Amino acid sequence: MAAVLSFVFVVAAWIMLYWDSFPSLLRRWNTADYSYCWLVVPLAAYVAWQRRDLLPKVITPSTGSGYIALLLCGVLFFLGKASAVDAMVFVSMWLAVVSLVLFVYGWRSMKAFFFPLLVLAFAVPPPQFINRTLTFKLRLISSDLSVRIMQFIDIPGFREGNVIDLGVIQLHVVDACSGLRFVFPTILLGILIGYWFNTRAWQRIFIILSTVPTAIFTNALRIAIVGYLARNVSVETAESFFHDASGLVIYVLSIVLLASLSLMLNLLGGRLPEQRAASRPGYHGHSTGRAWHMFFMAIVLGGYLAGNMYLLTGRVIPHRTSFDNFPMEIGNYEGKREFYGDNVLKSLGSDDYLAGVFRDKESGRDILVLVTYYDYQESQRAAHNPVSCLLGGGGWSLESSRDLPPDPQVGRPFKVRQLLLDKPGQRLLAYYWFQQRGRVITDEYMNKVFLAVDSITKQRTDGALIRVELLLNKGETAEQGRKVLENFIKNFSIRLKPYIPE
Repeated sequence: MAAVLSFVFVVAAWIMLYWDSFPSLLRRWNTADYSYCWLVVPLAAYVAWQRRDLLPKVITPSTGSGYIALLLCGVLFFLGKASAVDAMVFVSMWLAVVSLVLFVYGWRSMKAFFFPLLVLAFAVPPPQFINRTLTFKLRLISSDLSVRIMQFIDIPGFREGNVIDLGVIQLHVVDACSGLRFVFPTILLGILIGYWFNTRAWQRIFIILSTVPTAIFTNALRIAIVGYLARNVSVETAESFFHDASGLVIYVLSIVLLASLSLMLNLLGGRLPEQRAASRPGYHGHSTGRAWHMFFMAIVLGGYLAGNMYLLTGRVIPHRTSFDNFPMEIGNYEGKREFYGDNVLKSLGSDDYLAGVFRDKESGRDILVLVTYYDYQESQRAAHNPVSCLLGGGGWSLESSRDLPPDPQVGRPFKVRQLLLDKPGQRLLAYYWFQQRGRVITDEYMNKVFLAVDSITKQRTDGALIRVELLLNKGETAEQGRKVLENFIKNFSIRLKPYIPE
């Protein structure tokens, strides 16, 4: 009875600790990229039930490893909260479950629970930077392979970056239309197929290693099919297939390919007989010891909750001037403010913003400006790398990204990150930087580090993200466009000081 009550206390403390993180997690699960996560928890529970006979007959709690996992859980929780990185908080959730398993069943039970816990880890959506970096590189490989397939079947095609020109149609392989959004569920699928249908370790490893090449090949085949339809049926049919039905079709094809590979490996290498322990009528252990460790775990989780509430109540929000009073005439530039609707403001999550277009009175060149300011930053309302926003909206493809060092000679005493983006017929030059509590930072991850440090040492998480963008004229080089942006920034950056506290 004591063990049951302690278990209830742990579950209640776990729910209370992560209560404000559940909406963020479910929001990620509801996106097209991570909708597979809804199946992960029941899958993990089913696999754990399948492996219950592998539990040791005598159960001894592993207190040392359990408390280490619990400590790591707290470290990741506070780091995730302080730096506004949801992924750390989500991993902390998973580590709390691992800690509970160690307290209840012990380290020897990992023979039964390691695989279910591995499956459960896929319920944690990976950080955006991992997804963005991985899929960006894989899209380039997939696009190149698709062109080679089309050329093999005598369909002319030309690739430039992620744009594939078929003559009658141009395909822009962006994240939203890429079959590579199935990379992570394909990896999970390979793990499950290897577990259920193969018994030799080398076969399972081979299947898992085959998942990413399978995702690349099927996506390339999808694009090649679109090319065939465009040339031999109609452009409308090709576009409909590319944007609508092809993703699901390709994922089903991935299942067929991996299942066929599993069958082939069994035919070539044989299948070991499954070694299952005899059914055990019951398990024995020290229930009183487990109860005390679970009860103490509940107290520790409650302590984490209290610590988080203390950090929130001690938050410092500095005084500043509102962007409502920002001057819209800067040197030779005359600006016109833009105001966003509720949906855009909700996605920004900022407390104040400046959006507008500044036009050079002499040349007529327009410079787009967006400054988002946050009184405090936390999950779902924090300054973030704008690359994903630029790539996700408007069909832009990233051509290059690099830091520009401070250049006092042109009136810019701080470094900025330069982005060069393109899409058919257009090129965009963009600068951005994080201006946060007296620092100018261009690296998103260093920004998160300083956010965590200042949250603890200063109890401040305020800051801003500044973006300036210029559409390049036809034939204009990035170097020429850079001179236009530098000329604007030298006056604009000085005007920002009253609006972004140091």
